[in-house]
Amino acid sequence: MRILEPGTFLHAVPVKPGPITVMERAEAEVPCRTHLSVLDMRRFEPGVPGGGGIGHAIDLRARAVVRVADEWTVRSSRPHVVEHAARVVAGAAGYGGALEVEAEDHGIRHLGLGSTSALMTAVAVAVNHVLGRPLGSRDLRHIIGRNFVEDHPEGVVPGFETGVGPAVGLYGGFIVMTDALAIASRMSLPDGWQAVIAVVHGDPRKSSGEEEISLLMNRARDLDASAAERKAHLALLDLIPAMDAGDLDRMTGVIARLQRIGSKVAEIEHHPRPDGIRSLAESMRDAGARLVGMSSVGPSVTGIVS
Repeated sequence: MRILEPGTFLHAVPVKPGPITVMERAEAEVPCRTHLSVLDMRRFEPGVPGGGGIGHAIDLRARAVVRVADEWTVRSSRPHVVEHAARVVAGAAGYGGALEVEAEDHGIRHLGLGSTSALMTAVAVAVNHVLGRPLGSRDLRHIIGRNFVEDHPEGVVPGFETGVGPAVGLYGGFIVMTDALAIASRMSLPDGWQAVIAVVHGDPRKSSGEEEISLLMNRARDLDASAAERKAHLALLDLIPAMDAGDLDRMTGVIARLQRIGSKVAEIEHHPRPDGIRSLAESMRDAGARLVGMSSVGPSVTGIVS
C-alpha cells in the first residue's frame, strides 16, 4: 500500500484553467451517493479510476469552507483527505498560494455511502469557487477521480473510484457512468421523493481498508469476468431507456437484476448476514420503495420513496 503526502498527484489531469480571481471566502455543500452497481470490477483498482457505475444522489451532505490565507491550515476530523483534495485542485488550477480549509463529511462512514467522495467533492468545489472558478465541473470530476484517496494515519492512500460520487455531488440525480469517468446518462430524480437508508449491521471493517481491497481485487473481479458483459447490456439496453422514459418501476427492476449478478454478489456475501441484506431490499421494494439496492460494499440498503 502506497502512503502518500496529501496533495501528491496520482495522475496529472490535462486541464486548461481559466484566470484566477481570488475571493475572500467560499463554501460548498454537496450530496453523497449511493452506488448500486459497478459495471466491470476488472477495469479499476486503487489509484486507477474506472469500471463504470450506477448510482444516485442522497441528501446526506458534506460541507467545506475555504479562505485564502498566508499559510496552509486544515480543520477537519479527516485532515489528510481534506488537505489532499484542496491541494490537488489548487495545483491543477495553477494557484501557488495557501488556503485555510474547514470541512466535514456527513458523518456516516464505512457503510457504503460515499463519505470520502462527497467530502473531496465539497472541498474541490469550494476551492474552485474561492479561486474564481478557473476549472469546469468536468475538470473537477477528473481531478478528484484520478486522484482519489482514503485516510491513513501517516497520510493518504490511493482509493477505488468509479466517478459516480463526484458526478452526483456536482450534478445530482441518477447517473450511469462508463469507463474512464465518462457519463453515459443522467436523469433528475422526481420531485417529492426522498431517500430511505436501512442498515443490516455487521462488522464495519468489512466495508473499508484491507478487507475492502481484498474483496474488490479478488472474488468481485472473478465474478465480473463472466458477468460484466451482461451488466453492460442491462445498463445500455434496459436501464438507460427506462431513465429516458422516467420509468422508476423499470429502473427498479433492472437494479434488482444487477444486484443478483457479478461483483455485487461478492459484495453482499462478504457480510455476515447476506440473506438479511437481500430480504431487507425485497421488503423495501414490496413496501413501494424504488431504485432499491445495497450501496457499494454495504451494508447500507438504499431506495427512494414518495
